[in-house]
Amino acid sequence: MLALTKEWQDPEDGIETVLLYWTVTRQGEEPRWASARSVVMAAQPATYPVRRRCTLWVTPPFGRRVLLPVRRTAEPVAFYVHCFFSVVQRGRMWSTAVSSQEIRSAIVTHSDPSAECTQAFLHYSFDGLEHVHAVPMVLEGVSLRAQLLPSLPDCPGNGGSPADRKQQARRDQLVARLPAPHLFHGRLWGPAETRVRYVVYFCRQGTYNPFREGGFWLFQDGGFWEVQL
Repeated sequence: MLALTKEWQDPEDGIETVLLYWTVTRQGEEPRWASARSVVMAAQPATYPVRRRCTLWVTPPFGRRVLLPVRRTAEPVAFYVHCFFSVVQRGRMWSTAVSSQEIRSAIVTHSDPSAECTQAFLHYSFDGLEHVHAVPMVLEGVSLRAQLLPSLPDCPGNGGSPADRKQQARRDQLVARLPAPHLFHGRLWGPAETRVRYVVYFCRQGTYNPFREGGFWLFQDGGFWEVQL
């Protein structure tokens, strides 16, 4: 899920309410306004002309095979967020034209040379750390079905049914046989032409080593990694 901040500035006095209507499409599709969502723009205190803001929580319109790239050769994809403003002014309503914002993706790959880490998570932001997104990365050499990423809502939890524990044990055995280094791939999203900053957290979950449990953060020379969309 992606957090997009939208802003509006009142062009004149007398505006009572501003609503934002929005919808998402893949490239080449027409927006379906019958299923659009709406949100009230919140007036910001001590601003004149009045400025209004809201945050859209956008889900990319793709399935797991796109959202979770299992290879470095996975293709970047894009989608569009379409929106317009509906304004209530002095008891009357008027609307703006529709605008569209392109949301692009990028694939980033990082390695764990110790070959001990079994999970990795991508933490990124494109708006100056106002919103930090956290998404799982996938381990190369493990099928999408066997990834068992614990941050996904449809993932079996630790300590689940016997079948879940058996599946987790099979994955642990598969990971243990992978050659070093372990390669993790993640897909991040952001508005076109923006710079995304990110860090990676490697986790040793499931290694059963009491002296090396936990994980570590991977930075670039003590700072953020960056990618241009």
